Amino acid sequence: MLNKVAHQETDVLLNQIDNFQQSQVSTASLSLAAEASWITGKWAKLELYCAKASNGLNADFNIGIGTALLALAEDKPDIFSDSLQELKRHTVRSLTMSNTTSLQGCHDILLKLHVLSELGSVGLLQYDNGSDQNDPKALFSQRLELLGAFVSEKQYLLGLRRACMHLTKRHSKLDVAAAWLTSAKLARKAGFLHQAFNAVLRASHLGEESAKIEHSRLLWKEGHHRKAIQSLEGAIAANAFKSLDESQEESMTVTNPGQRQHLNISKARAHLLLARWNDGAGQTQSNTIIDQYREAIRSHQRWEKGHYYLGKHYNKLLESEKAKAPGKQAQTYISGETAKLVIDNYLRSLAFGAKYIYQTLPRILTLWLELGNDAGKPLDPKYGNDENFRSHTVTQRQRQLEAANAHMKRYVDRLPAFVFYTAFSQIVARIVHTNLSVFSVLLEMVAKVVGAYPQHALWTLLAVVKSSSIERTTRGRQCIDRILENARKLKESGKELKALVQHGQRLSDQLLHVCEGEIQGKPTSISLAKDLSFIHRTAPCRLVIPLEATLTASLPIASVNVDMKRHHAFPHDVVTISSFLDDAIVLNSLQRPRKISIKGSDGHVYALLCKPKDDLRKDQRLMEFNAMINRALKKDVESSKRRLYIKTYAVTPLNEECGLIEWVDNLKTLRDILVNSYRQKNVPINYGQLRNHLDEACSSTEKLPLFTHKVLAQFPPIFHEWFVEMFPEPGAWFAARLRYTRSCAVMSVVGHVLGLGDRHGENILFEEGNGGTFHVDFNCLFDKGLTFEKPEEVPFRLTHNMIDAFGSYGYEGPFRKSAELTLQILRQHEDTLMTILETFLYDPTTDFIGKKKKQVNVKVPDTPEGVLESVRNKVRGLLPLESVPLSVEGYVHELIKQATDPWNLARMYIGWCAFF
Repeated sequence: MLNKVAHQETDVLLNQIDNFQQSQVSTASLSLAAEASWITGKWAKLELYCAKASNGLNADFNIGIGTALLALAEDKPDIFSDSLQELKRHTVRSLTMSNTTSLQGCHDILLKLHVLSELGSVGLLQYDNGSDQNDPKALFSQRLELLGAFVSEKQYLLGLRRACMHLTKRHSKLDVAAAWLTSAKLARKAGFLHQAFNAVLRASHLGEESAKIEHSRLLWKEGHHRKAIQSLEGAIAANAFKSLDESQEESMTVTNPGQRQHLNISKARAHLLLARWNDGAGQTQSNTIIDQYREAIRSHQRWEKGHYYLGKHYNKLLESEKAKAPGKQAQTYISGETAKLVIDNYLRSLAFGAKYIYQTLPRILTLWLELGNDAGKPLDPKYGNDENFRSHTVTQRQRQLEAANAHMKRYVDRLPAFVFYTAFSQIVARIVHTNLSVFSVLLEMVAKVVGAYPQHALWTLLAVVKSSSIERTTRGRQCIDRILENARKLKESGKELKALVQHGQRLSDQLLHVCEGEIQGKPTSISLAKDLSFIHRTAPCRLVIPLEATLTASLPIASVNVDMKRHHAFPHDVVTISSFLDDAIVLNSLQRPRKISIKGSDGHVYALLCKPKDDLRKDQRLMEFNAMINRALKKDVESSKRRLYIKTYAVTPLNEECGLIEWVDNLKTLRDILVNSYRQKNVPINYGQLRNHLDEACSSTEKLPLFTHKVLAQFPPIFHEWFVEMFPEPGAWFAARLRYTRSCAVMSVVGHVLGLGDRHGENILFEEGNGGTFHVDFNCLFDKGLTFEKPEEVPFRLTHNMIDAFGSYGYEGPFRKSAELTLQILRQHEDTLMTILETFLYDPTTDFIGKKKKQVNVKVPDTPEGVLESVRNKVRGLLPLESVPLSVEGYVHELIKQATDPWNLARMYIGWCAFF
């Protein structure tokens, strides 16, 4: 698409096409010419190119769009509308069974339908009296966000939007300027600075003074930091934001004159940008920066971003004070005042949007709960023996806690329930908080979430009631009692809620028995009713089937004016439990988990794994962490283009010792694939002999060739053959191999950062439908593998078979690039990553660090602080015992080097199978 090209280049393109003979002009050339014509506003040329097309509307999508725009230019709404309808019919006909199997397959078709829908909204706006519809302009920014990180598609849509606005009477120059500024922002973020400067210039020529903000951003992007700050300060001093804000205020129909001062969003953006730049530069005093943040908030008090960044600055001050020696810490930090300032500002940001919810809410809960722990306790002796100081500090902490509790309670009442649902597992995990005033607020949170989403949230709460800890069970029952008490006030809906809670408790009992029940003998299939005394009368049940799709709440699309209370986090037609199939499968592993099948209310059958004797709370929190990484990967332009992801699934603990795992069909373990292939080739696998060879090879570097020339030679790389066998069609084979390579790279980097070990052939699986990588068993975390009898020195699994399936480039192609992108994104989101990890590590119900190590290793952290420091160092590119961080490319290169080092591989324990 041409939106990456500046207008000078489009003029050259049009001149070239004009010089072609009629016979030389192809449909593709006319398509480009049509797009170039409406981008530059050359309607006479557009009419000429559309006339040259032999098949009219059906010749090409761009030709059809051009024809519709010409009808709009001639003020013929009926022809314009008919042209769009014909284009829609033609586009819909291209939908087939094959291209609708995935969103990726029908992406281009959906984009065309999206374009036609918006073109109709913008074009027909001038003929609409507005009596029965809202102004479509209010939806434009949200519709643009729906396209995700596809920059070229967004630019294409914006180009059409501008052309359409230019032809209609209902849109002012400032509306067109706003579209140009959006194009500039997208181009800047994608690195197309020439295009971004061109778009800013266009907006400025249309009279949009706030284009100076974007111009300052571009100067900063080019590295001219001082010049950018001076430009922005000059724009603020000249009050260069009036025009856009007045038009926005008019469209908002503000009736209260005193409210206008809070709606100056452009002025707020300018002050916030200046504050952030000064904050990052480290050349301005904190009080001055805080004043700049507050000025942004005063300009627009209902803006999520302003409150978030002020809270983030206070959090930066808190972390700075925390790192100081006790004698040098500020009184505001010791008393908890700084923590309360973070909590206050983050809570205010949540009232006006959910864009930063995963950065703010976990941090709010952590700081507030720590404040509750510290309040009422004697001051630590490290702060000295001055009794007046100690007594004053304890009193101040109690006052800060009381103020924080009041603030939390106010926002529990004010914020919609889905906000707290996003951190529900963290809230429930801390339900046994020792401070009763804190617990009372936690109780209100739990009651609010379960009252709003009982079908989803009860799964988490019922696990607390079934806890082996008497204290947790007691607190869980108190939560149930409060929920039922609230239900009694709701009459009919309250009766339904009470019945669902009681039904959910009975179902939880039955599922616990399925997990823990004794099975006689070693059957592979059983009857739930006969062998485990399962009572099928517990179904149907209005609880949702615990799947990732049903348990994940949607968030409102980020925009300046988000109506949080009107957002629906879940669809109305959720998939609930209709019945349980009696046949179940017993897996042949140590704990003998059972695979059960549930018929949903939608008629489909869903499978779950009932896993006994395993605390799944750790797996559940790791899935939450991986979901956060997936959100970051999806938002990034380059990673979204490559569709980088981590495969996740729902994990639902039933108590501390068992739970449910969403079953993912059509998976094959790496070990099964390779063992079967080697057996077909009559390659013997003598583990006793291999163990002897490996022990001898790693006894000294001189004997390492025993591993490289004898052991590895016995097992030639064959993994690529599985892809040829599973995906015989060339296009599917190439797509599957690429998906495998990229998903392997993402999980390799994320696994290394988390210190994930024990990646033997049973813990790495592959999707038979698309080749994607799938990891299971997250018990070996935070470098625990280094404490094994044979320490794991490799950062991730990258054996010769894994590399073989990457293709002829090996790890030098898509694997390296995807790994670098993943690490780069982790660095960009370091704060969010560390905040979520912090909530895991300080969770008293889950032991992420592990019990006493098998052997002492100084490189392995054994405290939450040590784990966070280790993870932070990896994200920043610091190798052990090094003080200078490596670049993204340098760090990934070092990881690959360590993962493929024969010496490291030869020293792995036999079950890891470094020779596979």
